Amino acid sequence: MTFSSEDIKKNIVEHLFWDARLDGSEITVDITDNTVILKGLAPTHLARNVAEQNARAVPGVKAVRNEIDVRFPDGHRLPSDEEIQINIKQILSWDSDIDDSDILISVQNGNVIIDGSVPAYWQKIRVEEHAGDINGVKSVHSRLTVVPEKHYVDEMISRDIAAAFDRNSLINVDKIEIAVNNGHVILSGNVSTPQISIAAENIAKNTDGVIDVKNNIIS
Repeated sequence: MTFSSEDIKKNIVEHLFWDARLDGSEITVDITDNTVILKGLAPTHLARNVAEQNARAVPGVKAVRNEIDVRFPDGHRLPSDEEIQINIKQILSWDSDIDDSDILISVQNGNVIIDGSVPAYWQKIRVEEHAGDINGVKSVHSRLTVVPEKHYVDEMISRDIAAAFDRNSLINVDKIEIAVNNGHVILSGNVSTPQISIAAENIAKNTDGVIDVKNNIIS
């Protein structure tokens, strides 16, 4: 099904207003060259990410550029950079799935920079999500690299992803092309809904040996 830019914009705006985690009135939606551009204000970094997730979930959306600024509510007590750094390190230490011994956190004016390495791509995503959920964080810039603990053959990574697709009730494995080069995965093809594209991307992100995922699937 083909969606006009007006239909896509209308559905995104309605989705933003529907979500109780956001104030949709503070966010504007534009579409240029098939890319959705989000602007405006969000009260937290988490809300900023939620707005992007909502936009990506709308049928017809091919790409999203998130230019929303984080502005904390008046009177909101903001922690210092040192407190933010300590809180991020603390939550990482509580996560039994994350070894934070090779992760370095620095904070400047509420902007978080993450350096270091993790053994799996899904752990990289988890670390970034933990950092973004901390009070006082305005932005998260991750320079984490993925260094698998053992060698993975690209062909095997591709087979593992395809097998997981085949086990998923949403995904028709024949509709999605999987390309893997030194652990870097590119997904392409055409699917009927954004939910299928998101499901395929999540499967790739959680597969052993994957270093990076680029989702070029059109929905």
